[in-house]
Amino acid sequence: MDFPLAKRLAPLLFCLSLASGIAGAAEFESETCTIEDEYSDLTGTDVLRAAKEGHATAQFSLAWNYESGSEGFKQDETKATQWYQKAAEQGHVCAQFNLAHAYENGTGIEIDEEKSFYWYTQSAKQGDSDAQYNLAVSYEEGTGTKQDYAQALVWYRKSADQGDPDAQFEVGNFYAKGYSVKADPKEARKWYEKAATQGHEAAFDALEAMD
Repeated sequence: MDFPLAKRLAPLLFCLSLASGIAGAAEFESETCTIEDEYSDLTGTDVLRAAKEGHATAQFSLAWNYESGSEGFKQDETKATQWYQKAAEQGHVCAQFNLAHAYENGTGIEIDEEKSFYWYTQSAKQGDSDAQYNLAVSYEEGTGTKQDYAQALVWYRKSADQGDPDAQFEVGNFYAKGYSVKADPKEARKWYEKAATQGHEAAFDALEAMD
């Protein structure tokens, strides 16, 4: 998926097993995230100059250009990650997400689960629903942090409240199986229905299983 000012990649599909335990935890996902300001549309030497001057949006744009090999920049994942880092340190929410993703996958930098967790946390605290979802997965699986189902549910719920259907499905799973909360089929159904309304196939299956 191509997007000039966006988080990387299309959403990854997932399905949490309802058979037993947490072993079938959901996968990480990512969505677009566009921030616009006076530096958003700069290209070529203009974006490079603005990035070097310390403008976070330009740094993010430059990072994306290096990552995608666009706007006349040769693809270079290492340089991309370096510029994401600069923007992330200035609080750029999308750069924080992409930096977390880079640390998670070893894109232009060595894999570091703890740093990935840290940057997902920073982005999630700024209200990014996809970062909130990914942070929930980190807590659920114990990736880069101690496994904590209660915190996983907290962050799934934050993302679900913003309308993310995958997160809504996960909240339904937690209530269906009683992960960190008392099992509540009625509450589970409510969240499955929210996800199903948005076309989430696994949510449809979960609802059918409850009938």
